[in-house]
Amino acid sequence: MKKHHAFVLTAVLALSTLVGCGKASDPEATANTGGNSSEPQSENNEKAAETVKIKYLVPGTEPKDYKEVYQKVNEKLAADGVGVEVEKVYIPWDAWDQKLNLMLSTGEEFDLFHVMQDRTPFSSYYNRGALADISDAIDKYGENLKKSIPDDILDGAKINGNYYVVPSYWVEMASEGQFNIRRDILRENNLEEPKTPEELISAWEVVMKNWKGSNKPYLGTRADFDPIFLHTSMLHRTYDTFPFTVKDKFFYVNQNGEIKSWIETEEFKKDASFMRELYTKGITNPDILVMKQEQVDAQLDSGEWFVRLGTGGSLNGLKKYNPEATVDDIGVVWFNPEKEYMRPLTFKNGNAVPVNSKNPEAAVKFMDWMLASQENYDLVQYGIEGEHYTKDGEKGFKPIRDPENNNNSRYRGSDSQNGNVNFMRFDLETSIPDNNKVLFEPNLNAINSIAANFVFDPTNVRTEYTNILSEASASITPIYMGVQEYDKAFPAALEKMKKAGLEKVMAEYQLQFEAYQASQK
Repeated sequence: MKKHHAFVLTAVLALSTLVGCGKASDPEATANTGGNSSEPQSENNEKAAETVKIKYLVPGTEPKDYKEVYQKVNEKLAADGVGVEVEKVYIPWDAWDQKLNLMLSTGEEFDLFHVMQDRTPFSSYYNRGALADISDAIDKYGENLKKSIPDDILDGAKINGNYYVVPSYWVEMASEGQFNIRRDILRENNLEEPKTPEELISAWEVVMKNWKGSNKPYLGTRADFDPIFLHTSMLHRTYDTFPFTVKDKFFYVNQNGEIKSWIETEEFKKDASFMRELYTKGITNPDILVMKQEQVDAQLDSGEWFVRLGTGGSLNGLKKYNPEATVDDIGVVWFNPEKEYMRPLTFKNGNAVPVNSKNPEAAVKFMDWMLASQENYDLVQYGIEGEHYTKDGEKGFKPIRDPENNNNSRYRGSDSQNGNVNFMRFDLETSIPDNNKVLFEPNLNAINSIAANFVFDPTNVRTEYTNILSEASASITPIYMGVQEYDKAFPAALEKMKKAGLEKVMAEYQLQFEAYQASQK
């Protein structure tokens, strides 16, 4: 990553800590809305344009005080002369993909939506013709975006030199490849921290047998076949062929530029074997193939877990199972920590404007405004100071908890959806120090995958690409999740994938990637 990237992270995060969302600081926080002028002025002292209302789609559950907070957000936007009013629309996680795809395909009007690169990358929406080119809007209205997001990350948001998404610069992507483990549970069972996948499974069997909670500490995840989405990439550090990554679910790419069909690799088979062992030993939920994200989140939030792929958790969750738990009771484990650390993507999440939006400039103005000041960021992410949070030093915050809201604050935004490390605040009392270090401090020794910024355009194989996505969900996911035995199920599944067009898609990917590599020299 660029020196600028590392410098900003170092300077901003040295005092910080939290898990998966952000923080920040400001002399006057949050809900000072002002708004006395009858003719609001913009930052360059021009008279503000007529207010445009935009609709912003995000996955998740609407916070209790969302309407109150966004009334303040819109008052502040008006006082600052931005000329934008925002309505945020929450779609439940289990309905997100289906609902969003339907809205995009039917041309329903909205102006901004959240993108998860490790779930459905922005290139997938672009390849469907669903994204607006926002280059002109960023050039004209994106001063704060450009100032707060490093160039190398912004470059990853381009296709053919044009912007189609605004990245969220909220996490160190070299965190991919590790997992969380409960140190309090290790102590409870007289176990050492596992150093290999085999030791992990052995320890997990002991924990499952001795668990004192009301629900078993299953592996908390939904089903898929993409190791980046699932974070089963933690296994890859144990393979002789590492470093490599899996791009867009289907494409194995190593640092020598070698491309393979992911599901046909030995690495896929090894991953599936590990997952099969988890499944047959009762470590994954027997209903794993139909688990919804809300069910997974409920288990993890309950504190009844032992291992969590990726990072997450908080002291509040741990205490539900172990009242004596501390923030040091979640540890970060890397298999073969002496190996290189690699960023599979330059950014993890972002926000895009659909092609049917009538207000693409307004959407960019809102995202830019949020990064114009600490005050703006705090309001969007943490709510109203004194009502939803209080500041805790320069970079910390304390949520004001409501016993009638499961002891959570009545409002919380999402740093992972549209956050920025230059402004993020951290709950210093309950967030996990080891996670904060991995997620929010720069890894100066990490490398970028040579495919991190490569965008595959399946236009020439659109039918085949659509078909293999559908077929893989039906035929490959049960194998990868260990529900079906690889040796018995894979040959028939591979035949179905080839009939769906896998080989044609692979050839097109190879062609485009070679052209991309040539362009980088």
